[in-house]
Amino acid sequence: MNIHYRALSRAEALMRAGNFASAIEPLRDVLTADPESAIAHDHLARCLLMQSRLTGAEHEARTAIALDPLAARYRLTLASVLNLQQHRRRALDEVGAAIELQPDNPDAHLARAKILRFKGDRGGSSASLGRALELAPGDEEVIAEVGHAALERGDMAMVESAARSVLSLNPENVEGLVLMGRVKLARRDPDEALQLALAALSRTPTDLDALSLLASIKMTKNWFGGLWWRWNRLLIRLGETRAIFLVVGIWVIYRWAELATENAGLPDLFGTLLTGLYLLFVVYTISANVIVTRMVQKEIAQVRLNPKF
Repeated sequence: MNIHYRALSRAEALMRAGNFASAIEPLRDVLTADPESAIAHDHLARCLLMQSRLTGAEHEARTAIALDPLAARYRLTLASVLNLQQHRRRALDEVGAAIELQPDNPDAHLARAKILRFKGDRGGSSASLGRALELAPGDEEVIAEVGHAALERGDMAMVESAARSVLSLNPENVEGLVLMGRVKLARRDPDEALQLALAALSRTPTDLDALSLLASIKMTKNWFGGLWWRWNRLLIRLGETRAIFLVVGIWVIYRWAELATENAGLPDLFGTLLTGLYLLFVVYTISANVIVTRMVQKEIAQVRLNPKF
């Protein structure tokens, strides 16, 4: 067994254990010995992606594709990076290329379902998820996506069912833990939700869904953050397109009310009050995000100081 193979095997074992940060060094050792190892570039891209180092992840993913353009999995890695960079259309293009290469690849249909869900295209997402379920009905990630889709619809019974199914297959599955945490939080059991969030983060400290759950728990315990959290959850449930229409609609209603106040000949105090309320809404929406982020970062820092973490 040569050094290249041993380093690659060690990196893959660390990745399977969820220790993506530690897998980076052996992967770099592989690439030092063999710069044209497409699989090592792809693995490195996935590790960087899990650390939210998106620029480096994109570079490694594109390098892997350049070395082996017929590998569908490399396209899916790049699609995941582009999705987190908010480049949804380009991400869908990469998924489409992966499906052309492997039409019956459940991971490709699952990736399309996730991206379309983020775009707010629930119909398209549901169709792609259905295809993934046909191809891999017992896959943990596919079942977890059923839970995520149900979460955005507010169907907590389905979320719980999906979470239990995932955890029965793998009790340490991060997505399953997070989904069950969402169920507990919705049932006003933040302490149990916190334990599930910590369990997920102990497995993958940089998991965005687990960090989001931790943030949600923090928000529900604070009236200021709680308002922002509920508003943010509403926008997420609506999806990008409908959320934009909602925000524009609020502005249109404000302008209509302002003009109606002027035409009705009401005292200037009414117009001033209306403008003040609208500006308060705008300032709150912008400032709350900054304040809440700092609150969450403080909470996460405290959590990571916990010896049990």
